[in-house]
Amino acid sequence: MADGKKVLSGLATPLLTAGEELLGGCRSAGKGAVAKSAAAAGIAGAVGGTIDGMTGGKRSGGIASDVPQERIFWIGATNQRLLYFGVSAFSSKPKRFVGETSLQLVESVDVKKQMATRRLTFTFTDGSSASVDLYRASSPDSLQSALEAALPGKVNNA
Repeated sequence: MADGKKVLSGLATPLLTAGEELLGGCRSAGKGAVAKSAAAAGIAGAVGGTIDGMTGGKRSGGIASDVPQERIFWIGATNQRLLYFGVSAFSSKPKRFVGETSLQLVESVDVKKQMATRRLTFTFTDGSSASVDLYRASSPDSLQSALEAALPGKVNNA
C-alpha cells in the first residue's frame, strides 16, 4: 500500500505555512468517476450511463466546487486545510498543486466503506457538499486518521 503522507510530502512541504503539518493523504477520485471512466472506455456503458444520470455529471456549487472531481487526484490533510493535487496524464502520481480548502470551512465528514473504495462526503459551512472515493490501495486509513485528528468530532463513520 502506498503511504499517502509519504507520497505527498515532497509536493506539500513547500506549500505549508508556519506551524502547519501534513498529517496524511490518499489517492482519490470524484464520486462515481471510476465507473464513469469505465463507461467511457466502453467497459460498462449501461452502469456508467445510470451513474451519470444520477449525478448529473455536475459539480456542486459553493465551497464544494473547490473539491476536484477528476478520475484520479490526491488529497492531503494538514492541521489547517485540505490540499488537492493533480496527476500527470501518464501516471497516477501527484504532480501539481490544484487547490485547497480551509478546515475551518468543513462542517462534517461522513465516511462510508464500500467494496473497492471508501467514500468521504464533505459538508461545508455554506451547506454545500462534495463526495470523493478513496482508493483502497492508497492508504485511505492515513487520510481518515488525519481528518479525525484535525477535525475532532466532525468525522462520522456510516
